[in-house]
Amino acid sequence: MVGILAATPLPHGAVVQEPTPKLVVVLSVDQMRPDYLSRFGPLLTESFVRLMQEGTLFTEAYHDHGITSTAPGHATISTGVFPRRNGIVSNDWWDRESHRAVYAVEDPSVEILGSPESPGRSPVSLLRETVGDWLKQQSPDSKVFSVALKDRASILMGGQHPDGAYWFDDETGWFVTSTYYREKLPRWARDFNKAGQADSYFHEVWDRVLAEEMYSPSREDSFPPESDGIDVTFPHVFRTGSDEPDPIYYDELRRTPFGDELAFAFLEQLIVHERIGSDATVDLLFVGAGSGDYIGHRYGPFSQEMQDYYIRFDRLLAGFLEFLDEQVGAGNYYLVLTSDHGVLPMPEELARRGVDSRRIDATYTQDLIITPLALSLRDLSIDATPRSVLLYGLVMSFPEGTVSEETQTKLRRLVAERIRESEFVADAYARDDAQPTTDDAFRQLHWRSFRADRASDVIIRYKRNYLQRSEPGGTNHESPYDYDRHVPLIFWGPGITGAWYDREVRTVDIAPTVAALLGITPPDDLDGTRLVEVVP
Repeated sequence: MVGILAATPLPHGAVVQEPTPKLVVVLSVDQMRPDYLSRFGPLLTESFVRLMQEGTLFTEAYHDHGITSTAPGHATISTGVFPRRNGIVSNDWWDRESHRAVYAVEDPSVEILGSPESPGRSPVSLLRETVGDWLKQQSPDSKVFSVALKDRASILMGGQHPDGAYWFDDETGWFVTSTYYREKLPRWARDFNKAGQADSYFHEVWDRVLAEEMYSPSREDSFPPESDGIDVTFPHVFRTGSDEPDPIYYDELRRTPFGDELAFAFLEQLIVHERIGSDATVDLLFVGAGSGDYIGHRYGPFSQEMQDYYIRFDRLLAGFLEFLDEQVGAGNYYLVLTSDHGVLPMPEELARRGVDSRRIDATYTQDLIITPLALSLRDLSIDATPRSVLLYGLVMSFPEGTVSEETQTKLRRLVAERIRESEFVADAYARDDAQPTTDDAFRQLHWRSFRADRASDVIIRYKRNYLQRSEPGGTNHESPYDYDRHVPLIFWGPGITGAWYDREVRTVDIAPTVAALLGITPPDDLDGTRLVEVVP
């Protein structure tokens, strides 16, 4: 394998890769906003300060697509192309043949090892190869693994042909994989699961790790719009349905910092037993830290819970780096840190700061969707009633043969026109009118998330800082606004010197840059380009 050589002096922040390292780790911290690095910065003294001081940091890194959810975020990071080309346009989309919603990594043709009752999972819907797949093609002896709390994070980063992909199953409390990857769980994984580390937190209480006065970067602890309006203050006790660990407990475990602690414990066992970074052939490891997303949805980015998570994660990551120093060798690996998306602060938080922001709850569905649809059906004299679903926009599904495609096109456009009249909506348009454009930045973003076979019938963009969410509290992402697209991006490792860059870069640039660190050649039709500040 050929490394990256330089015959001339390199600019500040560049890499001299002699020889190729043993390991590249791509870490995606789910729902991480870049402002956490500054807002919590004085308290992040264990690992984040080291990465920011010694690594190349891009302060203006963005997902450059319109539907900012977990699945497309991770697929974009790993493939270097936009969702419209890698196929993962959202977490779920409407399948027009089966007339149902499809989950991004569902695959009924396979089974879950360790949890046969759970639905099958694989990258069957991923239409592009990932940087891990490129590595396996060009260096067959290299090992590629992915580990995450979420199945979609692990599967879509791992790619089509990794050596393994593992995720946490909240039905059993086990880390699992599917028969897409292998016939049975390796012994070391079974031993880890049977040791019961997931159950060891059953009697734990999540309380602040620091004194309460250290949480001044965040708002007051009691804020009713958090969570369900009940469990909003420290300490947090696991709510479960029995006297022993059960699926309710395992689901709650993910929603605390303990979820990522468990995932990293599993990750370290994988590195040891699969001998990751143990020879001269470079390996690739994808890691998805997911607890921050669950916590962020419940408590929001300005909560004390979010701050406490990052203080704890800072320490967890420091321990992981020490583990890699011992296991792989200091100076023998790279770490790339980023995120699959950001998040909107709670509308109630923004409103009290004087920002125009509202929560659009289910009571507005009548005015927003049902009434415009009913009026449009009447005006076009359509007798059939479609099945309508809100799925990153409005989906209208008619029984086959009941309404012509020409009439459905008219209906989509008329419904979109009426939805645009809503006080909550900034734009709405029919899927027929989706096209690349340079005069509307938001439609351009949505175009990069658009595939005709996986798109909603009416694409809806709510107003900036307006939140459409089925739950009564908490917050969400998924919009094309900067608060959902802006993510951290740090490259750290041998030969990389401390440098901050404020030019705008995109997450499709990560895969080709990782390919350069690995010493391999990426496809020539990517949407992203190598970041020359990292690898000239």
